[in-house]
Amino acid sequence: MRSITQAVNEKYSDDDEDTSGSGFILFVRKSSPRKRLPSTLILDHCEIDSVGDEQSLSSTLHEVNELDLAHNQISKWTEINKLIMCLPKLSFLNLSYNMLGSANVNAPQILHSSLKKLVLNRVGIQWNDLVPYLSLTPNLEELHLSFNQIEISDQEKDNETNQVFPKIATLHFDGNRVENRDHLRWISTKFPSLTSLVLCDCPLWTLRWTSPAAREAQGRNMSGSSLASSSSSMGSLSASFCSGDGKTSPCCVPFLDRDCTDPTGKASNDSVLFPCLRSISLNNSMFDCWEEIDQIRNWPSLAELRMQSCPLFQRMTEHERREMTVARLPNLRRLNGGGDISAKEREEAERNFLRRFHDSEVKPPRYQELLDMHGHVAPFAKVKLAPPKVANVWVRYGEQSWNEKNLSLYMTMKELRDKFCFELGLPASKLRLWHSVHQQPMLMRFPAKRLYSYNVKDGDEILIDEKLG
Repeated sequence: MRSITQAVNEKYSDDDEDTSGSGFILFVRKSSPRKRLPSTLILDHCEIDSVGDEQSLSSTLHEVNELDLAHNQISKWTEINKLIMCLPKLSFLNLSYNMLGSANVNAPQILHSSLKKLVLNRVGIQWNDLVPYLSLTPNLEELHLSFNQIEISDQEKDNETNQVFPKIATLHFDGNRVENRDHLRWISTKFPSLTSLVLCDCPLWTLRWTSPAAREAQGRNMSGSSLASSSSSMGSLSASFCSGDGKTSPCCVPFLDRDCTDPTGKASNDSVLFPCLRSISLNNSMFDCWEEIDQIRNWPSLAELRMQSCPLFQRMTEHERREMTVARLPNLRRLNGGGDISAKEREEAERNFLRRFHDSEVKPPRYQELLDMHGHVAPFAKVKLAPPKVANVWVRYGEQSWNEKNLSLYMTMKELRDKFCFELGLPASKLRLWHSVHQQPMLMRFPAKRLYSYNVKDGDEILIDEKLG
């Protein structure tokens, strides 16, 4: 194990530089170590467990702006306190994969105004223990807290108005216990200025409900009222069940056209989440219903979405997933990276959305919006690409001619010739068959070739003649 000071000396010192192979010696005035250090230090995987001598650290790293200490052995928050106080110009700090935990967390009693980016992935800290540190970084803009198993307790949700961090615009919260709308509302309240949010690998199953019990209770109430009404129409059905993807059966998850957390259907202050959010990543979420995805359009500033590998997409092709998502979310400008969604792609997705749900009993609310926009969209013509199995052709042999009805096109030329030989009483070795289209006969040369390969179709002629000699 070593201290930060020792690791810096070992990695960035020029004292042991080998000059034995040089043909000449150049004398250069040696500068102080502090001036030789870059403003960005990478000290990951250096087995660092402490800060070391604070005075030496302060003089050596006084000008450092960015420091990466990921994958080391620092386990005491007291060492972090020393580090923060020794680096007054530090703007980026990465402490990921240091087993700091939440024990003995005591924030330094000094503001650290220069720190703008803080990375604490997999350090084992809980939210309540982190708050004192965040309170001392008033200019923090980007925060990484992924895979710390952070759970948002009921007490934290009730105290959501305390300790707000309005300067933080980017939050990485992957792999934590974010499950429902209450948890999202807590994040939105704590970080009201978020423009980018990453929630990959979270057990997030709903954007509308506060708990599974609330969803089940609402489903029972709505299903009961719909079944009790003898005049239930398509509208009542669409207000009771998820519309599905337009091809498979609708799922059994109940939903409302309005915000499900508000039983009156009126807009409430907490119904609009993330007023400034422009980009969100929801990869590996647990959504099982398209009406959950519809809620994303209620976030007023959202333009970019990353969402892959959730149960909802399992039975759909990549093209279908993209088309459905684009059609349902009119505010979206970019999906899963890449370029912006073009006007042509959006129009095709929306028109295909109308075709997809045209014959469905349960239609999503978005269907009527697009119907008003595009009008009735005719379904695609059903084109049979498989070759026909039979054809009606005319057969001529000398002066004889007849109509051969329902001739199998899967018959080989040899089988057809044997058939005519039997009917005409002639040996097969003496007959030749010609396929005539518009009085332009072509000799049928290959006995094993099937008739559809000769492009035989209704109205064509088969000519029979005898070989000479």
